[in-house]
Amino acid sequence: MLIATSLAAIVVTISAPADVKSSLVDRVTAEADAIWRSAGLAITWERQPARASSRTLHVIFGNERGNATSSLQPLGWIRFDDDRPTLDMYLSYANAVSLLETSRDSLGLSHNMTILERDIYLSRALGRALAHELGHYLLASKAHTADGLMKANRTASEFFSADRRRFAVAAREWLQIAARLDDAVRVASD
Repeated sequence: MLIATSLAAIVVTISAPADVKSSLVDRVTAEADAIWRSAGLAITWERQPARASSRTLHVIFGNERGNATSSLQPLGWIRFDDDRPTLDMYLSYANAVSLLETSRDSLGLSHNMTILERDIYLSRALGRALAHELGHYLLASKAHTADGLMKANRTASEFFSADRRRFAVAAREWLQIAARLDDAVRVASD
């Protein structure tokens, strides 16, 4: 659903270890960008070898497993301090690979896939997880919804499908985000 065209813009820095290919990171950010661009948010992605500034939203790719809230391992997370999102997000490459390897009923055996096929599936899942975590940051909320981008638990087929419609930003969420970003711009210019 197209809500607006570039009503807002943010800068996000990214760091990834050497074992996470640059091309995969590009596909992950492209997936997250496609979800947010359709809602009207322009994202500038900047590569950083490590955290460069404490004032910029930062995404870290890695192999940490995080805390499982159910039988599912999280693909991404953002910490909150005193109900405020921090500027650091984490994407678990290890958990995404694990999800791909255990999704043989819907995708087939991952070891039979080409490297490109694996990367496409992994980038869809991680990009959608990244878009979701950006939602937590932009909404300044830990809350989840019954559907759309901010839905808490996903199936493997939702994460890996070529169709990303189930990850759409709801109009009510975008209105909250636009108001919050507008307030931040007003405060910064005062």
